[in-house]
Parts: sequence; C-alpha cells; structure tokens
Amino acid sequence: MNCPRCQCYCPDDARACPCGYRFPEDAGLSPRAAKENAGPRSGGLAGKVRWLRLGFLLSLLLWVLAVWRDDRLPPVRAILPPLYAEPLQAADGVPPPFAVMVKKLNYVVRPLFRYEIAGLVVSQHRSDSFLDTSHRRWRDFLNIKDLCLVWGRNIASGVYRETRFWNRDFTCMCRFSDEATARRFSVRHLANNHLLCADPALSRRILRVRPGDQVRLAGFLAEYGQPANGFRRGTSTVRDDTGNGACETIYVTDLRMLRRANPGWRAARPLGLAAAGVFLALLLLA
Repeated sequence: MNCPRCQCYCPDDARACPCGYRFPEDAGLSPRAAKENAGPRSGGLAGKVRWLRLGFLLSLLLWVLAVWRDDRLPPVRAILPPLYAEPLQAADGVPPPFAVMVKKLNYVVRPLFRYEIAGLVVSQHRSDSFLDTSHRRWRDFLNIKDLCLVWGRNIASGVYRETRFWNRDFTCMCRFSDEATARRFSVRHLANNHLLCADPALSRRILRVRPGDQVRLAGFLAEYGQPANGFRRGTSTVRDDTGNGACETIYVTDLRMLRRANPGWRAARPLGLAAAGVFLALLLLA
C-alpha cells in the first residue's frame, strides 16, 4: 500500500511510514478482513437491527389483532340484566317543540314520547363519516350517529352471535348464515336508532360508543327538521314495524355505558400502532 502523505510504498502490515505517517489499524486489509477486524462492534449493530425488526413485526401483529378483535360481540354470559327488558315509552312529561342550533343551523325538534332503551350495540354509523354524503347533502348535523341495538329475545337466544350486522347511512342491515338462524331472530328486538344531540359533552360520549358495548339511552322519540331547507324526518313509535320509517329517532338526554366491550384489545390498538411507529423510526436511524 502507498502512504497517503508521501506516496511511498509500504508493506501491508506496516503500522507507520518512514515519513512519520501512521496507518489506521485496518489499513491494507481486505473488506472481509476489515469486517472481521471490526469484531463485536459490527456484530452488535447487526444484532440491534434484528431486535428492532422483531419489535416492529410484533407491534404490527398486535395492532392487526386488536383491529380484528376490538369490536367483537360479547357472549351471552357477559350480558347484563337490563338488556333483557323491553324499552320504556310514555306520553307523559313530554316537552313542547323546541329549537336547537348545530353548526350555526337551526333545527326544530318535536318530542312525541319519553323513551328509554338498554341494548347491545351490534353495529354503528357516524354521520360525519367521509363516506356519508347524505347527511352533508341534507345539512343534517343534528343526527350525529346511528346505533343498531339488540335486546330481549335476541339476547336470550344468543342468535346475535350468529348474525352479521352492518350499517349504511340510515339503516341497519343483518345477514343470517341459514334459514334456521333467521327464524330464531326477532325483528321486534332489533332497532336502528337515529341519535340526535346538540350538547357537545354528551355528543362526545355518544361518539365513543362502539359495537359490543352495552348501553342505556334516555330521551325522547321525536320528529325533527330544518325550516331553512324544508328537511324533515319522523320516527317509529312501535317496535314491530319494518322497512322505511321503522327506525327510532331519539333526541338523547342521557347515555350510560353499562359495560364497555373488549377493553384490553381497545387499549392495545393504539399501543401497538405507536410501538410499531417507534420501532420503524429506530430502524431507519440504525
């Protein structure tokens, strides 16, 4: 090898040039020899990268499992007694029509009955969803969320565990695996509830409700509308109707979370995603 100072040739195992220049310890070594000469330092870095990759993959796996499990419906043994009771509906103590404002829009609410229902949330739809164009088109910001609930016979028979539920903008849908399951299902003990709320704190509580949760809703079955554009929606006042107009429209005055579902998986979901992000950042910096 040549000395970088004076360009004189020196043997590969030389540690210094006659001109006084001292060669680095791995000077003149082949790449393989230089790597072997580095020893524990290089091996330590490779081991660190392996552990970071493993941590990233495990965190990502935790997040995927949490996404899959955090909205699962509870078994019958975990259902609380209030969910076996029928909803309460009464005509006394109903206030006169009143006006509320949401997002600088005026709505008129006309209560028809006092109403209270305890149920298991099997599906939901947020009206502020990116895919929901109907509420934006009608400027309906008072209906903040739909909750599809089951109770009573559908709880006692356990048929809700054998049924697939999902929501569209204004409807709750269900699908059965076979005719026997469909015959066991009670339409009277399923309801899609349009929830109206103008109170910010109560609205946040409503929006936090997820499938699998057991809740009690209280308020008024009500008609409502927006005088400025002529928009109006009514409500069902019986439990055995089906089709268009069969949903209950509830102006919510109280919501109680009786039992939240899958608390462990719901806590693991953001934790897994955050951990995966940290491990990925460390991998990029390694």
